[in-house]
Amino acid sequence: MAAADRQPVRAVALHALAYCERLFYLREVEGIEPANERVWAGRALHEELDEGDRMVTLTLESESLGVKGKMDAVRRRNGTLFAVEHKRGRAMRGGGKAKLPWPSDRIQALAYAFLLEEHTGEAAREVRIRYHRDNHTVRLPVEAADREDLATAVMRAHELARSTSRPAVTSDE
Repeated sequence: MAAADRQPVRAVALHALAYCERLFYLREVEGIEPANERVWAGRALHEELDEGDRMVTLTLESESLGVKGKMDAVRRRNGTLFAVEHKRGRAMRGGGKAKLPWPSDRIQALAYAFLLEEHTGEAAREVRIRYHRDNHTVRLPVEAADREDLATAVMRAHELARSTSRPAVTSDE
């Protein structure tokens, strides 16, 4: 295994990977941070949430998962421990009035769920994503297949990190 393949992938990098492989490559391989108004707005949200003693972040790393990340919040409700990821935008609309997590938010949140599980020994049952624009929290159950989704994303991140060429610009805006 190459040294780069032993480096844990940041959960936020997995978010970028699921959103756009080229964005992942620019940020994680070339070190280019294309900041725009959405990036700045997201940072501002996290700064606002971090004021006072309500918001406590937690940074964890796992060699076995190949992931590291800084969780926005960890909560316990009805005996269940779960991570909460805060997003400034809206949830994805499903059939009817259902609100779902975006795929990029889902993989980032799952990384946090499995990091928390490994470090606490408590089974990850769910993770929550708080969408501030529509004032809605998506409760995402954690399932066995999700661990494989995370492993696949980590493998893809390592493949791109070894690559010497940028992924193509996506045709899906």
